[in-house]
Amino acid sequence: MSQVVVNRNTLANRNRRRGVRTFEIKTFAMLMSVALVISFLSVMTLVNFNHISTKGYTIKYLEVQQQQLWEQNERIKKDLLENKSLSALTLSEKANRMVKPGDAIYVSKYTVLAQK
Repeated sequence: MSQVVVNRNTLANRNRRRGVRTFEIKTFAMLMSVALVISFLSVMTLVNFNHISTKGYTIKYLEVQQQQLWEQNERIKKDLLENKSLSALTLSEKANRMVKPGDAIYVSKYTVLAQK
């Protein structure tokens, strides 16, 4: 009769008895690494979108402010033209206080001016 000798000290048996699961630990570490990278990229994408949307609101606010300043400038130009017009000048208080000059006398000879 032949005997079969089972050697229970093989490397696989020793690792199983010790509870070393190298393949599972490596897989878990890889999955955690991938999850961490995906989470980091997701957060960075959200931060980027937030930054872009904030810039959009700032640009929209500045465009509205520019339009208001443009309209204010047009009103000021209109008021300036109205105040420069001849009808506005004749109705002004300053023009009403002016005295009309009399007849103008022109000197034809310079000798008259030099006399005392």
